[in-house]
Amino acid sequence: MLSAVLIAFDSPGAPLRHEAVARSLGSLIESCVQGLVADAVIVAEAAQGMEGVADEAGCALIETPRDADGMAQAIKATRREHILLLLAGFAVERGFSDEARDFFAYGDRSRARTLRLAPESLLTRLAPGLTRPVGLIAPKSALAAAGSADLPRLARELRAVDLITRARRVF
Repeated sequence: MLSAVLIAFDSPGAPLRHEAVARSLGSLIESCVQGLVADAVIVAEAAQGMEGVADEAGCALIETPRDADGMAQAIKATRREHILLLLAGFAVERGFSDEARDFFAYGDRSRARTLRLAPESLLTRLAPGLTRPVGLIAPKSALAAAGSADLPRLARELRAVDLITRARRVF
């Protein structure tokens, strides 16, 4: 039902560790076992050395200097019609695969869904919609037309609806 694209670019001042990328992929294992996620692609800079992580996880690796270029290549390389974009360093919480399966069984498949970070402060506990998007489920055609790897921008452009399930930060 889904192809997963893991966006693994360093944040300014905070290099991404290989363990965080592996843990992000590991959070999708339950979804793979249930048949929800069929394949995965890691998009990263060549200097990050993600070959070992991709090889161990059995997924494809696209190395590019810009995340938008890598996204375009990843969209072409995926096998499924819907794509889960996930920022490396974040892991889906338990219940994600059940909610995603329900979305495909009973929801509007053309509508994008946003995976947000679990609340980390009192403000985000009171207003969970203020938490940052770290994942997005959308049709491949909509992502290709958008031409961006900026998740908050994509969520706005695609008018994505928030998932109930959240993601947590992994270190």
